[in-house]
Amino acid sequence: MMGDPRQPFADALGKDAWTQYFTSERNVPVHKVTLDSYYMGAYEVTYEDYDVYTKALGQELILKKYLTRSGNVRDPQNPVGISWNGACNYCQWLSEQSRLPFSLPTEAQWEYAARNRGGIVVFATDNGKAERGRNFPPESLDFPKNVGRFPPNPMGFYDLSGNADEWVNDWYQEDYYSYSPEKNPQGPESGTKKVARGGGALSDSTTVARGGARYLNKDLPGMGFRCVINTDKPLPIKK
Repeated sequence: MMGDPRQPFADALGKDAWTQYFTSERNVPVHKVTLDSYYMGAYEVTYEDYDVYTKALGQELILKKYLTRSGNVRDPQNPVGISWNGACNYCQWLSEQSRLPFSLPTEAQWEYAARNRGGIVVFATDNGKAERGRNFPPESLDFPKNVGRFPPNPMGFYDLSGNADEWVNDWYQEDYYSYSPEKNPQGPESGTKKVARGGGALSDSTTVARGGARYLNKDLPGMGFRCVINTDKPLPIKK
């Protein structure tokens, strides 16, 4: 059941906190979703990962200007700051190299993984809670930090809550949940924004929070992604 179930989340967080920080009409109504099998990356794609792609194509490094900034925004293990189109191009390149159906996750795929197979989970952490400094960033982040700093959620996914805002494949429309199909929803047919999930601030990082971003062609720190492979077949493993 995708979307904000309201009362169970309010019970988990405390009603006042949920009402003040997390309730949004963008996240309702709750609706049934059925998904085909898929694999999803355990980590957000890093600068180190993405640099392999740009170097292979003879392109300039993404956000090269941040190599000289204080705080090492462009640390190799930080989530790459990328446009939506740049994220899609990377997934397409992986498909060409591997002959596997890579893509950005759909919004429904992302939420299913973040909620530990669709359960009542407020934050995509090891215990469903945001405990600053133990399983969640100790403070709001100016830029995302190294991936995998904190324990994964029970399915083995890191940083789905509290690091980069993660691009997904869907166009954004605030009322999409009111007419979303049950089987493998793909989002609206068109739009001006793409959906971003996860996020660094508590108000953006619950498993049901959703928003739209316009940076389809502009690379920015803070906008990251991870890939999925849409198949129910075992993946070839090189030994």
